[in-house]
Amino acid sequence: MWATRVLRMAVRKTTTGIVGLPVNVNARQDLIAIYNKTLQAAQVTHASATGSVGSGGPRLTGLAHRPPQTLPEGIAYRKAVEQITNYRLKVVMENEDEDTIEKVINCGQLEELIEQAEDELSVIPMYLEHKLWEPPVKAE
Repeated sequence: MWATRVLRMAVRKTTTGIVGLPVNVNARQDLIAIYNKTLQAAQVTHASATGSVGSGGPRLTGLAHRPPQTLPEGIAYRKAVEQITNYRLKVVMENEDEDTIEKVINCGQLEELIEQAEDELSVIPMYLEHKLWEPPVKAE
């Protein structure tokens, strides 16, 4: 079994088999970085326009139109992002073998997981900007 693992590690993937999706030779490392960025974006208060970070900075009045700088803790979207991302990050950190990671997560190749993670990361600012956790306003 050990010899098989060594041989498989020596064989490099040359294609994903998906048109337009090239092989990423650093897929595992890139995935770890994106998952960490996603967790940071979901949990950490972002720098505001005043340059302060977190709730300890100066407060400006009259900025009610500004989107919040962090996802509220109790919302379902934040919980889902944190749970999925933490699970996937744990799997990637605990396994160096790409095939094992792909089998355990069971949502595609590492390159596809990278695309999924990048997409999720790009949704967070939009979610903040439009306050999508609030109930919709009824049209009159």
